[in-house]
Amino acid sequence: MDIQNLIEALKEHIGHLDGEKIEKIDFDRMQEDLKNSMDALSSLQRKEELCDKLLFDFKSEIKRMSLAMSRAQGDLSTSGMVERLLSSEDLDFDELILLREKVREDFNKSFPSRPQAKVIDKSGFGGFKISEFKAGVRE
Repeated sequence: MDIQNLIEALKEHIGHLDGEKIEKIDFDRMQEDLKNSMDALSSLQRKEELCDKLLFDFKSEIKRMSLAMSRAQGDLSTSGMVERLLSSEDLDFDELILLREKVREDFNKSFPSRPQAKVIDKSGFGGFKISEFKAGVRE
């Protein structure tokens, strides 16, 4: 039984109980609906725990990228602002997605995955060696 049908069945049972219409109550059906409710609540609790873990991981990823950018730029105010936004109770999922995309875009600009320039090193024998330069990578 899906949750919406279960809600409707429980509303019906509550209506009979509130109106003290004992003769209209189908106790076998009520018992079945209560068992189904218990199963649905257990399933919802497991899903809630999973959602909480995923949301924590999602927010942690945004915080890590923001902190790395702030440290690289030497300005921690941006990271603090992002953390305040993430801890806000008013932040809905769509806004969270937009924030992640903005932070990810800025992060990728600050820490590109591909080399931004070529570096020419003078080798020991008078020749030149061209190597790729990547921020934060030592060879």
